[in-house]
Amino acid sequence: MNTLILMFLISLSMFIGTIIVFFVDNKKEKMLGNLLGFSCGIIVALLVFDIFGEVIEELNILWLIVLSIVGYLISKSLDKLVPSHNHGHNKKEKKENLKHVGIITFIGIMLHNITEGVALFTILEHNDSIFMPFVIGIIVHNIPLGIALASPMYYSTNDKKKTLIYTLFAVLSTLIGGLIGLLFSSLFVKFNLPIYILGITAGMMSYVVVDELLPTAMKYNKKYIYAVILGIIMMFLISFI
Repeated sequence: MNTLILMFLISLSMFIGTIIVFFVDNKKEKMLGNLLGFSCGIIVALLVFDIFGEVIEELNILWLIVLSIVGYLISKSLDKLVPSHNHGHNKKEKKENLKHVGIITFIGIMLHNITEGVALFTILEHNDSIFMPFVIGIIVHNIPLGIALASPMYYSTNDKKKTLIYTLFAVLSTLIGGLIGLLFSSLFVKFNLPIYILGITAGMMSYVVVDELLPTAMKYNKKYIYAVILGIIMMFLISFI
């Protein structure tokens, strides 16, 4: 139980990213494009510097491709179930599309947090030697994830309360992963299930980048690519912590 409480406290760092978004001027479309591009860079870096390598190391590149395709197709199917996916150009249609992007991003980050929660629980319980470096790393990389989650949701609704609720659910998803790790630790160790889930999550988050964040960032700011690069560089530096 103490481990789960600690996981909850660590996961609260996502709210720092959400609060940062609240202080960014959401009335300027170019700023929105930059923030979405930055969010895109964060997720790309998370995939390249973390998830892809971990799946390849535990399994192999063929498994990564297969699991990623499965995850991509799952996200594409979920995409059709999420309402208000409209690529129009008037203000209302833009906000509806942005909200859609926010929900798809939220689903991807939640699944990432669940698999991360399983790993976090295992390390907090059994690996004292890397305890503090791992905790610091999770806290630091949760902040830009909070930005990636909050930016499309807040910009589409201007509703701080709703955005904070979405962030809270993302935080709680890490605890769900911890509970899964607690209840099924022996099963996960035996079959190495978290790594397969992580591979599927990689495909789902790739969908978020390619089909949602990139096209939307481009719509708001043609120079969004600089923000993407900045997000990648930031996560690259964080990976050394």
